[in-house]
Amino acid sequence: MIDGQDPEVARLATLATSITAARRKLGTHLEASLFANPGLDIMLFLFAEGIDGATVTTNACCAAAGVPRTTALRWIKLLQDRGLVDGSDDISDRRVTMLALSPLGRSTIRTWLGEIAALPLRESLDR
Repeated sequence: MIDGQDPEVARLATLATSITAARRKLGTHLEASLFANPGLDIMLFLFAEGIDGATVTTNACCAAAGVPRTTALRWIKLLQDRGLVDGSDDISDRRVTMLALSPLGRSTIRTWLGEIAALPLRESLDR
């Protein structure tokens, strides 16, 4: 944990990373394209990587989406158009766009992850 980091945010970031890993693992058993959800993958990646306001390059988001670059770029644009992702120029290299969840995007993903974390996993597995 980073000094001063909210333990709840760190726990939810770990959950976001775990969800992404579980989705990737499914792709080793079944055709991954059947379960592609680049918008979700991008938002989970930005949530996990964006702790303490960190931004991420567009290239890193494209790689995290697990789809062709052009598809990932379309999804990034869609998420920006919906007000869920913010983009800004890198101060050291204007050719690079840095991305982060917008306050709305971060709040939405944080709420959703909190709801998932609160699910009674044991009980649902026993059914």
